[in-house]
Amino acid sequence: MSEKEPILELNRLWGPVRPHLAGLVSGLYNRRDGRVLEAGPFSGLIFELARAGIGASFHMAVFPGDIVESLKDEARELGLAGRVTIAESDEKLSGVPAETFDLAVFRGAFFFPSFFRPDLPAIYRSLKAGGMALLGGGFGRHTPEDVIKGIEERSKALNQALGRVRITEGDLWSILEAAGLKERATMMTEGGLWVVLRKG
Repeated sequence: MSEKEPILELNRLWGPVRPHLAGLVSGLYNRRDGRVLEAGPFSGLIFELARAGIGASFHMAVFPGDIVESLKDEARELGLAGRVTIAESDEKLSGVPAETFDLAVFRGAFFFPSFFRPDLPAIYRSLKAGGMALLGGGFGRHTPEDVIKGIEERSKALNQALGRVRITEGDLWSILEAAGLKERATMMTEGGLWVVLRKG
């Protein structure tokens, strides 16, 4: 099965959640400047960050490649084609320069091991000193219950179609330890399961 259709539907479905996730990102990042990276298949939050002025420049490193054009179309529809650059990448973040970004976001990073496994050291390398990355999944702590209820069932079905697995906090600490990043990480369990990496 091609992953393209369920990914595109999920990205559209989560449109109403984006402003609330942007609020979560804003509270953690606490800046209005800087270079912002969004990685992976579950993309589009960066459009909301750009619209809200959370960051100054915006780049998407997208995979699989067959969803790139639809994201470029969305950027044009939102009037953001000139502000958000979109390029094909992979789970190793090929083509993403080291020590370039102040903020990186990777939604769905840990939950689809049959589809991809994120290269955490590559994400960490992409950050400048003082930068942060938010990785994980869920609705976040700011998304209202009515928004969640409106998409929850369909979102669950699409996630299952893509092979989503349940992982525990313990699993995630093990993944971080194996990547040598446990000391740089904090975890949030409110509104999903999220990891915040900060580069000293």
